[in-house]
Amino acid sequence: MPAGVWKALVGFIAVLVIAVVALDQWQSRQGLTSLFWSPGRPLAEARPARFVDGQPPRLPPAPAAASGAPRLAIIVDDLGSRRDVFDLVREIGRPLAVGVLPDLPLSAWIAAEASRVGLEVLLDLPMEPYRYPELDPGPGALMMAMPPETLGRLVAKHLAAMPSAVGAKNHMGSRMTEDRGRMRAVLEPLAAQRLVFVDALTSNHSVAFEEARGLGLRAGRRQVVVDHSGGEAAERERWDEAGRLATERGEAIVLAHGHPLTLRLLKEYVAKWEAAGIRLVHVSQLTR
Repeated sequence: MPAGVWKALVGFIAVLVIAVVALDQWQSRQGLTSLFWSPGRPLAEARPARFVDGQPPRLPPAPAAASGAPRLAIIVDDLGSRRDVFDLVREIGRPLAVGVLPDLPLSAWIAAEASRVGLEVLLDLPMEPYRYPELDPGPGALMMAMPPETLGRLVAKHLAAMPSAVGAKNHMGSRMTEDRGRMRAVLEPLAAQRLVFVDALTSNHSVAFEEARGLGLRAGRRQVVVDHSGGEAAERERWDEAGRLATERGEAIVLAHGHPLTLRLLKEYVAKWEAAGIRLVHVSQLTR
């Protein structure tokens, strides 16, 4: 094939690739799943949202709960990059909370849409963990090397980009949540707006809850973490524990990392809990 034809063919392919990438970026900005980028999640996990007559299938309405019924608050976190996972949360049709990470392609859209459909929005504040940089908290992270005034400005910036947030929780942060001075700087912008804070307790030595209370914030601590990495059997044990704690204590806060398996099981357990008289509530109702 003549050299001129080869050059023309290569030029055509380059233009086509650029056009496809530009179209994919536009699709991501519209809240659709990217074909190329799904940080932290294998592309094979992605699946289209399921809709019936234009509406996502939902659980039947929750039965009326008795006065004094055990209360359970579920936070589905790590959201911001996958619309299909958010659609699974929305399908459940209950007063859940979502933890939305900052500075991801769908962060602003998910936060706004979650608030619109009656879900509570928490800013999922990424914080430096032990074993950094092996463990990366992601874009917009609050780091130990930042002076307190920088930490406060960054939190205020993230809150301004997510105006529907009723509060925040920590994402990772096993190292930072042990530092009183830095946590006070992180929490002051929340206190200024009278928001809530949930300590994810990524460290047994976390002072985040105490500092939040000291600043006058309504605060809570999680009791159970549900993660898909151990497989379905391990997840079921954690969901069983959540229901048991809610019944024994009267209330419990659960963090569930956003993943299709986790949300499929959550939908199943919601029906079981409601049949047993456990009531799902927004997490702000379990803060003090």
